[in-house]
Amino acid sequence: MKKRIMIIDDELQRRKKNYENVLTERYDVEYSDNVDLIYEQIKKSKVDLYIIDLNLDLFNDPNTKRGMNVKDILEAVGKNKPIILLSGTYPELAKDGRLQAIITIAAKEEYNVCSFLAYDEIRRLDSNNTAIEKEQLEGYKEALYSIIDISIKRDKSPYDFGIICALDIEMQPFLDIVQSEIEEFTIDGFNYERGMMRTKTGRELKFIGAVSNKMGICDASILATHMASRFGVRYIIMIGVCGGRDTMGVNIGDVVIPSESIAFQRGKLKDDGFSSEIEGANHREYGKIRENTANNILLELYKKYVVSQIDKGTIELKVPKIHYDSMACADYVIDKKGVLDEISKNIGKRKLCSVDMESYAIYRVDELLHINTLVIKSVMDLTNNKSDKYKEYAAFMAANYLYQLLYREELNLNK
Repeated sequence: MKKRIMIIDDELQRRKKNYENVLTERYDVEYSDNVDLIYEQIKKSKVDLYIIDLNLDLFNDPNTKRGMNVKDILEAVGKNKPIILLSGTYPELAKDGRLQAIITIAAKEEYNVCSFLAYDEIRRLDSNNTAIEKEQLEGYKEALYSIIDISIKRDKSPYDFGIICALDIEMQPFLDIVQSEIEEFTIDGFNYERGMMRTKTGRELKFIGAVSNKMGICDASILATHMASRFGVRYIIMIGVCGGRDTMGVNIGDVVIPSESIAFQRGKLKDDGFSSEIEGANHREYGKIRENTANNILLELYKKYVVSQIDKGTIELKVPKIHYDSMACADYVIDKKGVLDEISKNIGKRKLCSVDMESYAIYRVDELLHINTLVIKSVMDLTNNKSDKYKEYAAFMAANYLYQLLYREELNLNK
């Protein structure tokens, strides 16, 4: 697939044809045609590189209503995506000090500015320009494309999303279904895997995945923080297994995407006993989709795995359902009848439906680092009937449900 470029230029009406003639044979190109929506367009678009005009005086900033400052555009783009700065008036910008000012800002703030171009280079490479011999023209174009391609490779955040699991058995079903080459590598003592999947429209999604060294809140939070800070991953998803509360109608294989995760073990130990101080963590991406779409996905996965492969044993396995209710997060495995009901009562969460050992950490990383996170867990056992018998089935459900959300482009990874 072609790499995608966004061009931000206040003289598009005059220059757009030149950009099209020079760039579209190699790249997909987006243009900022509506200045009032420019920041929203930057936020939502999925591009590999930005070409930004240094002088945007003809644009009125939708926020300030004054001439647009390229510094504000750099801030909107962020520090990960590669940027080529372009101008048709470098001498004038240098003379009035604006060129040096923006170079200083880009360096100080560590924006990913990879190169500078003169607009005249774009104009003279237009295939309609007969002043240059065809063979020479193609050579000049290849030189320009090399600059762009090298810049694209300097993307500081090349991953569309990250996946974290507590166990290898939870990660493997996702790696199996993406059907791409998986590269393993170690950095800072953490073992990572990276690969690529394609959506139904052919869009490539690059991902990085890792399994915690140990289960629990501490290791999950360390790993998520390392993934976000070291690789610039802005969307981290945890998949895996959890325990379900059967008194809430939860069954084996049900998928839980908790609206919040509750750390219920915190508090103070005083002379008169332990006083609980409940803490909840929320996130911005709930993973909610149309009910019939979720039901169709779960039914397909149930038929794919359960009907053909699993011994139903003593537990009657039903077609899985989706749950968006609260999840409790514990630092220990719960294997005691009625405990989730008791926890639900103590923390005042009547619809508490499940428990795991990591979700609170993931949602706290969401809150503290301002990244998007999502937890997708599938019920491997009921706390009133503890068993590892269906761990593999639950891991399959969680991983494949995530894959289907991504494949169908139900998750907005550009948030």
